[in-house]
Amino acid sequence: MQPPRAPIHPLLAGEQPLPKELGSYLVKVLRLRAGDRFVLFDPEARTEANAELIRDVPTVARVAEVRPAARSTARDVSLLQGLAKGDKPDHILRAAVALGATHVTFVRTERSMPGAELREERLRAVMLDTARQCERGDLPELAPLSNLEGALQASDGLGILLDPNAEQSLVELLRVVAPSQALALAVGPEGGFSERETHRLLAAGFQPVRLAPFVLRTELAAVAALAVVAAHAGVETHVAAGEPQRSDR
Repeated sequence: MQPPRAPIHPLLAGEQPLPKELGSYLVKVLRLRAGDRFVLFDPEARTEANAELIRDVPTVARVAEVRPAARSTARDVSLLQGLAKGDKPDHILRAAVALGATHVTFVRTERSMPGAELREERLRAVMLDTARQCERGDLPELAPLSNLEGALQASDGLGILLDPNAEQSLVELLRVVAPSQALALAVGPEGGFSERETHRLLAAGFQPVRLAPFVLRTELAAVAALAVVAAHAGVETHVAAGEPQRSDR
C-alpha cells in the first residue's frame, strides 16, 4: 500500500510542529499515531518528502530530505481547450489536475465569447486546491491564453481532435497508441471549433475522434477525454507490470 499523503506549504526538512488543521487531518481523519509514516507534499513548489509522526497532540513530525515530486503520469498529456465562458475554465482545470494532464492551454477561438479573459490568480488557486485534494504533487503547466496558431506551435505529441461526428472513437485510437506516447487533446469551446479552425487542426496532423453518441458540453468533453486517457494509461501500466488484462465482455 502507498503511504498516506498530506499537503503542506512550505515543505521543510527536520523535526517540526505541524499546522493545527494538518495535524487534525492526520490524527482524526487518517487515524495516524506516533510512529506512523506518511508523505508530505507541496504542490506549489512541486516537492515531497517522507515523514514520521513522532507526537499526536500537539502534532509533531520528523520530515526527511525534500525531493522533487514524482510525476503523476507516464506520458505528457496536453489539453488545448477552446476558451469557454463563465466558470467553465475552473471546472476544466480541476479535471486536468485530477486526471493527470501535464500542460493546459486555453485557446481563444472564433466562437469564444468576445472579450473573455482568464483570471490567472483564480485559476492558480483552483489548481492548488485540487492538487491538495487529489494528493498530486506536480501541477500541470498553465500556459498564457493563446490563439490557435500559437497553441499549435507550442503543442507536442500525437494530436487528437474531439469531434462528435468522427468515425473513430478515442478508445479505438488509444488501443494502438504506445502508453508513453505524448498526446495533445484539442477541445472546442461552446459551439465547437469553426470550419476554418477544424481544417487548420487537421492540416497540423490532429486526428478526429468521438467520445459518445451525443454532443457533449465543452467542459464535459474535456473531462471525459482526460478520464479516458487516464484510464488507458492505468490499464497499460498494469499489463506492463505483468497483471492479466481484463476483458469487458
